[in-house]
Amino acid sequence: MIHKIWMILFIIGIGYSFVTGRVDLVNQAILQGASSAVTLVFSLAGILIFWTGILQVANKAKMLDLLAILLRPVTKLLYPKLGAHHKAIKYLTANMISNLLGLSSVATGAGIKAIQALQETNPDQKKPSFEMYTLLVVNTAGLAFIPTTIITLRSTFNAINPTDVYMPIILTASVSLVIGLICHHIWSRIRKVHSSASSPQRH
Repeated sequence: MIHKIWMILFIIGIGYSFVTGRVDLVNQAILQGASSAVTLVFSLAGILIFWTGILQVANKAKMLDLLAILLRPVTKLLYPKLGAHHKAIKYLTANMISNLLGLSSVATGAGIKAIQALQETNPDQKKPSFEMYTLLVVNTAGLAFIPTTIITLRSTFNAINPTDVYMPIILTASVSLVIGLICHHIWSRIRKVHSSASSPQRH
């Protein structure tokens, strides 16, 4: 649906430029937009590649397993029914670390693997489990102690102080996370949402 909206807006804009005789401005905007897009891609690619590499090295060096132990109190709070040795814990930890570093794009891969691991022990394969909903809430809130992506974007576009949004980001994300988790727990209790910690059904 969104691509149709963008296409309609694009056609309206091009049509309006022909009617008003401002095609030159459209061409100028397209060239400037293309140049800005390339600059932005390279700026984001550098920081994302760096942190992705760091996470891969940490995984190979078994550092993620150590971090999973260190962050166990947090994961236990977020996923109280999930055992410490569940296959998804490592991916949930990697997802959490990526989000805290402000690397939502990197967190996506770990999140997908966590969902796959949770699905393996999901007693109802047709419905999301409690832990899947929790992961969705955590990712949507986007709590980041180091909002790397946003700071990079602001630096790329020459913000006077790229880090002056730090406290507002922390505050809004924290409030969103707390409210989201409260609503999630209330709804899950009312709807009796099952957990991936449960034993899979045998058929």
